[in-house]
Amino acid sequence: MTNKRKFDAIVERIKAEDWIIDPSYISIMVIIDYLDKLEEAGIIECAFNMTPIGKNVAAICEEFDWQPTDKDIHRFAEAMVEEPERETIGYLLKQFRDDREKLLDDNERTKSGEN
Repeated sequence: MTNKRKFDAIVERIKAEDWIIDPSYISIMVIIDYLDKLEEAGIIECAFNMTPIGKNVAAICEEFDWQPTDKDIHRFAEAMVEEPERETIGYLLKQFRDDREKLLDDNERTKSGEN
């Protein structure tokens, strides 16, 4: 399925045709969901949190395998993250998007003192 078809299906499913007109809107919601999950794992502290409705939207995006692009992540970090943490947060978001299990497993091993 193309990104355009995924976008259209997600927007239709969440009944947001009137206000979600750009795929970057969906990417922002997914990025904030990533941040929530990174915070739950104890990897970061985050000023952004998803509401229950936002979590439902993120779950629908996950069903359609919507992934923010590197450009989406970069724009989000540029706009929303202070300079000292910007590069790190961008890296973590990309790692979470690309290999969530490895990132979370590595974090668990680090917390438990394994090498």
